Amino acid sequence: MAGGTTDPGKPELSRTAQRTKNAVMESALALFKERGFDSVTIEEITQRAGVAKGSFYTYFPTKSDIIVEEFRKIDAFYLYWADGNLRRYKTAKEKLSAFTRAQMKYVRDVVGNHSLRILYANQVIQPGTGKIITAEDRHWVRIVARIIAEGQAAGEFRADLDASRLAVLFNRSARAVLLDWCIRNAEFDLVKEGVFFMKDWIMRALEKEE
Repeated sequence: MAGGTTDPGKPELSRTAQRTKNAVMESALALFKERGFDSVTIEEITQRAGVAKGSFYTYFPTKSDIIVEEFRKIDAFYLYWADGNLRRYKTAKEKLSAFTRAQMKYVRDVVGNHSLRILYANQVIQPGTGKIITAEDRHWVRIVARIIAEGQAAGEFRADLDASRLAVLFNRSARAVLLDWCIRNAEFDLVKEGVFFMKDWIMRALEKEE
């Protein structure tokens, strides 16, 4: 997912503008990785990207908005993968397992441990509660809710709670694995541990009692 995501409330960027935005994002994320979020200035970001300082504010109101954009890119991958792959699986359990594997693989191999730590740290220190990492309208939540609703309709999953509520709880649990991977500096295989945790722990909480 090299490019930015499309916001339904904003017009699409021209190719030139998208290249500039991508250059700013790549420059910022590289600098954050090298020196940490707080020590990097906007001027340093634009100098490294080879664009005018004013170009930064064309695409990002603040430095933290780069973090938000990176979460949107991650969510865009989740949606792209789900739309192209979920139909291959018959049961809701199989779909959740496959989606979790794809999610963890993308975070491990594309986002990376260091970048994820920066994303999480930024979201923790930002004031307020309306943060993208926990937003319930994210593609991540909607995809899981859709799968759980299918499982409820098929009698695979418990139906005492709404699918949307179960999806929030499911993702909160999955986020614990991602956070632990950050704290432990990638000392365990995120894909292997994430799928195991989902199948042998979270899934059992979703299953319908006999």
